Amino acid sequence: MRTALLRTAIVTAALSGAMLVPVAGAAFAAPAPPAATAKAAAAEPTKVALGDNLVAHMVNSVTEAPSVTIHVVDKDGTTHPQALVSLNRAHTTESKQGTVFTLTKADTAEPVLTVTANGATKSFPLPKGKAVPAPSDNSRYEGRPVYVGNGMVAVLRNKSEGPEAWIRYVGTDWKPGDDHMTHVVALVNREQTSDKAYGASFRLTGAQTTAPVLVVTTGGVAKSYPLPEGKAGQVCSSEVTSQDIGAGMSADLSMSPDGPRVALWTSGDDTTPWRLLNRGFPQLPESAGIIARIVNPSSAEPVFEWKTQGGPMPLGRASFPALPKGCKLNHKVTEPAPTTTAGTTAAPAPKPQTAGQTSVVPKGGVAAGAEIAAEDTDNSTTALAGTGLAAVFAALGASVLLRRRRAQR
Repeated sequence: MRTALLRTAIVTAALSGAMLVPVAGAAFAAPAPPAATAKAAAAEPTKVALGDNLVAHMVNSVTEAPSVTIHVVDKDGTTHPQALVSLNRAHTTESKQGTVFTLTKADTAEPVLTVTANGATKSFPLPKGKAVPAPSDNSRYEGRPVYVGNGMVAVLRNKSEGPEAWIRYVGTDWKPGDDHMTHVVALVNREQTSDKAYGASFRLTGAQTTAPVLVVTTGGVAKSYPLPEGKAGQVCSSEVTSQDIGAGMSADLSMSPDGPRVALWTSGDDTTPWRLLNRGFPQLPESAGIIARIVNPSSAEPVFEWKTQGGPMPLGRASFPALPKGCKLNHKVTEPAPTTTAGTTAAPAPKPQTAGQTSVVPKGGVAAGAEIAAEDTDNSTTALAGTGLAAVFAALGASVLLRRRRAQR
């Protein structure tokens, strides 16, 4: 997904042009503590609130390598025991529902956790520890890059994760052999077989076979790019249905095992979606100036509702396409909530928050999906009910739409 429903993202406005961070795939062995302290209890992690309903447990000392586990916190303060994201020197970046979590400066004594969504990055320093260089291995994201036009490169992979084509913006001067790329703008795999960005559409054909093919269509002309051969597997992504929602806007609706996904597009902008909605971020905040929301996002039959014009206009409603036969949702399915007097249900509005933005330019080589200062595509494989970290950054792009709508009057 575009984003990655992790997208993700999870591919929205205000994408930055920061360079990539290599993802180390080799195991890292921390130096053994002195014999006298070998039986000492592990240090208590430092707990840091990341905003919304996520908390990071950070560990770093002269005897323990840096590590971060990120957990979901319920409204009553209960912390989920299972980590949503785990980072260390051997695994420095991970994307969930379009939000990118990265352990930067991992080989130094003062590493930093960065959280990036919608082009905005927040930084959270870890406790001071000991600098130990980490091995470099980009095996999780390495692939074969091919130029597909319109300033984009597709990094083609087909390993244990299944077939993937990560579409990255590189600019028109890129040529084979160059090792620079910037942010992810689209992703196709078995959970999202179609996507679009920068005036091109992408479709993964034969995704269930051992020899899938990426088909890129630009200006009505289609070109094919075979992926490396891999193992056959079931495709569990629905077809994408497009819905005109008025005011020069459209919505692309799709379903995957992660749940419903909506990509909102504004008229005259075919680069990347203006906003992505999913179970973690089911509706726009009031500051967006329009209504766009997924009703009952964790149910078996979610519904998309919208209203883009003022006055007595009724809410528009559209159902999501069904999952392919044999596919199931990977999260707990909840029954629809009781209807309101207006006859509709809606998730509580996210609470936009403001935070300082930092610019991060990490070192490292080219990879397919690892990055830091960009909105990743929605490639989540973990249920994120209730996380909604994207709400922290939701207000950042609201003014963009408002300016566009004024310009169209």
